[in-house]
Amino acid sequence: MAGYLDSIAHPWTIHDIQMAIMSDFTTVQKSIDHTDGGKLWRSIKELDDAIWVFTKSTSELLDKINEFGEKSKSVDFWHRSNEKNSEEYVREVKRYLYYCTSSLMTVVDIARSLNKKWPLEAIVEHRNKFFSTPGLHDFLQKLRNFSSHWRMAQANWVIKRDFQSKTRVASFVVSKEELLEWGDWGSKAKKFIEDGGGFIDLYTVFSEYKKQVLQYYEWQKGALIDVYSPILQPFFNYKKMHDGLNQKMMWNMIMSSIPAGLNPYQYLPRYLSNAHVEYILSFENHSEKQVDALIKILGMEGFCDSHLKAKVMKAFNVSPKNPD
Repeated sequence: MAGYLDSIAHPWTIHDIQMAIMSDFTTVQKSIDHTDGGKLWRSIKELDDAIWVFTKSTSELLDKINEFGEKSKSVDFWHRSNEKNSEEYVREVKRYLYYCTSSLMTVVDIARSLNKKWPLEAIVEHRNKFFSTPGLHDFLQKLRNFSSHWRMAQANWVIKRDFQSKTRVASFVVSKEELLEWGDWGSKAKKFIEDGGGFIDLYTVFSEYKKQVLQYYEWQKGALIDVYSPILQPFFNYKKMHDGLNQKMMWNMIMSSIPAGLNPYQYLPRYLSNAHVEYILSFENHSEKQVDALIKILGMEGFCDSHLKAKVMKAFNVSPKNPD
């Protein structure tokens, strides 16, 4: 359903948004979100979420490999009575591997859609700059399908010992022969496998790709914010005005319900961080400067009218100024 704002030409003023709230407050945020800037920001946040899932899944995969390396130090771990240990870790790795590769495909799909709607110049050159390992991206895209057909085994765990430094490192590897038994890699991914030596170390591969993903999408997000600032700025301005008006109504209700004689300082930690409470207390108690500092911290400078400020002054028991 179209809202009040949808019938008004841009740019919207704070008066327009206030009238929209009075007309039907449920449509205001929707109208703001449906501006071009709102659509772009929503797409950017969707990509942020997908990247978070991918990096979280990758971290869990790497942690599971490290966990195996730590637990397998024990001689008892390899005892026949505990043979399910390695099988359990193999299955866990396969589960996390599926999460990583599936979330990677989601990141790619969202990023591709984002670039179609909001293109950036020289994006291919920047992509090649950050994803600098030839064939790695293609290999990981195909790895999900490969892993569904692949029967992992204990042999995929490789433990290297350095007797001089007395250290050991556990790796989860896939041999080139195992990989090439599957015939749907594509030319780039196949070349990556062939150039990788006798096996592919999944810990190393995902660690490197995770770093490349974070660097590339950090660049892309920054470039989008810079290039499309003319449409993002109005969206954030509308959002700021809408949030400010809502905050004004909320604080009006709070200030109106405070009983006379109540100590306002006991409620500061409920609404402010410790750092902000300390900042407020750096001003003289029951002073107008302290009230002004509170209004600033709450982001209400442009929305706190004389009526609301008078309520705050009263709640903080600020003595009225004597006329000159």
